[in-house]
Amino acid sequence: MGFAFRHLTGKKAEAVLDEPYVSIYLAIRAEPPYDSGPNYSPERFRERTGRQVVLPGFELVSADLDGVPVGFAFGFTMAAGRWWGGETTPPPQEALDAPKLAVVELDLLPEHRGHGIGRQLLAQLLDGCHEPAATLLSRPDTAAHAMYLRWGWKIAGTVRPAPDAVVADAMVTYPDRRTRTSPGPFTQEEAS
Repeated sequence: MGFAFRHLTGKKAEAVLDEPYVSIYLAIRAEPPYDSGPNYSPERFRERTGRQVVLPGFELVSADLDGVPVGFAFGFTMAAGRWWGGETTPPPQEALDAPKLAVVELDLLPEHRGHGIGRQLLAQLLDGCHEPAATLLSRPDTAAHAMYLRWGWKIAGTVRPAPDAVVADAMVTYPDRRTRTSPGPFTQEEAS
């Protein structure tokens, strides 16, 4: 059967608040440098994600291996004029003025890394993006940060999203300026 990607929106996207997604999130947060601080607890994940899942444009993309989720990405629409919350440096005007997809999570179990699945997860999420820009937060001390730079994301400033969070780089990309690809099979599950 292999890998397949499922797109979930509406009530079906609330699956991210339950198993196995929470366990995938926690598996990533058990690795350094993510293994520190209360911001990465399962309670904070559910609290934060519970507020996000009802936001306009929320979409969850699940990477399933033989029908079992092994990774996921999700994000929501951030209106023109909006930017990340918390302590931030001013973003580039072009990014601020554009409606954008805020990519909040890209999580893949370690045993499935190095095969392009994470890149496909993000591509699936961006390919469904109708906004001219996308943004995400990435800690500069992580391998993911270097990966995003290789994939063409640009640093647009810094953000400390919560008082007990570390400072992350806000990164941006403009999906319409790149070649869109939809690698792998996927199914779309719309709101019920």
